[in-house]
Amino acid sequence: MNNGILDTHYATIVDKIDNGIVMLDQKNNIILWNPFMEKHSGIKAEEINKKNIFDAFSYLSKSWLELKLQSVRLLKSYSFISWTQRPYLFQFKATTGFIEDQLTYMYQDSTFFPIMDNGKIHVCIIIKDVTENVNFSNKIEEMKDITRTLVEIANYDALTSISNRGYIESQLMQEFKRAKRYKSEFSLLMLDIDHFKSINDVHGHLAGDDVLKELSTTVTEQIRDSDLFGRFGGEEFIVILLNTSEDTTIIVAERIRKAVEQLTTTYKSVNINITISQGFIQYSPKIKDYLQMLHDADLALYHSKKNGRNQTSQFKDNKCLSILSD
Repeated sequence: MNNGILDTHYATIVDKIDNGIVMLDQKNNIILWNPFMEKHSGIKAEEINKKNIFDAFSYLSKSWLELKLQSVRLLKSYSFISWTQRPYLFQFKATTGFIEDQLTYMYQDSTFFPIMDNGKIHVCIIIKDVTENVNFSNKIEEMKDITRTLVEIANYDALTSISNRGYIESQLMQEFKRAKRYKSEFSLLMLDIDHFKSINDVHGHLAGDDVLKELSTTVTEQIRDSDLFGRFGGEEFIVILLNTSEDTTIIVAERIRKAVEQLTTTYKSVNINITISQGFIQYSPKIKDYLQMLHDADLALYHSKKNGRNQTSQFKDNKCLSILSD
């Protein structure tokens, strides 16, 4: 290769370094092409020496690269292009060492800097192969996607696509701790489909599944995105209403109950209507833990069922109170 600009010691470094080194004269003719570039381009230095870079590589973006080269010469300063901005400068085949991971082209970081030579300004381009780093980064992103999928599988109910019992209970525990620490308010609403067993017995379990899915959609539409909703088991669900007062909880609970009362699920041309019974408890510093909230909300739910179903009850001051519907 032509290394007239460099002395023997520098030429040795250029030959041995595991990066591509290209030098262009003021007319963008190639005057330095090191072994890295030979290896990955398949073009020997003596074959490409003195050739214009745009003639040698027609795929290069001439307008972009000429502007980049002019800027380096004019400002006499470095310029860096990351693979995230432009995946590669030269279309070299990727060789990561792992066949299944190989990308079409080598991903490259490119550094441009000026070289002064007797009043002339040449531009040196350093090409760094970052393909394995990109592969590793891609693998990390793939693992993140897999992790997110696994989290969704672990935290959500497959039938209704809302939170499952494990997740909603863990969220209740966290919200209880948060309320205790910051003196915030929230409420726990527990609801259960009335006579759900008869739906399965009469129409079949697939019909029952459709009812559960329709109910989940209906309840979701009645609460805020910030509220938490999950299937607690079978036909029983819980809603955690965040930053919600007792009066507001009553309004939301009744809105949910009435929306479900108006809900019709059609299965094989048969219309199925349902009602729900509900029980709720408002957070209070006097409550021992989140398990007590679950227990007391369940007592209020049972109170609604015992008193005729399709109604809402509240557990307050160690007793269950029926919420009168307007």
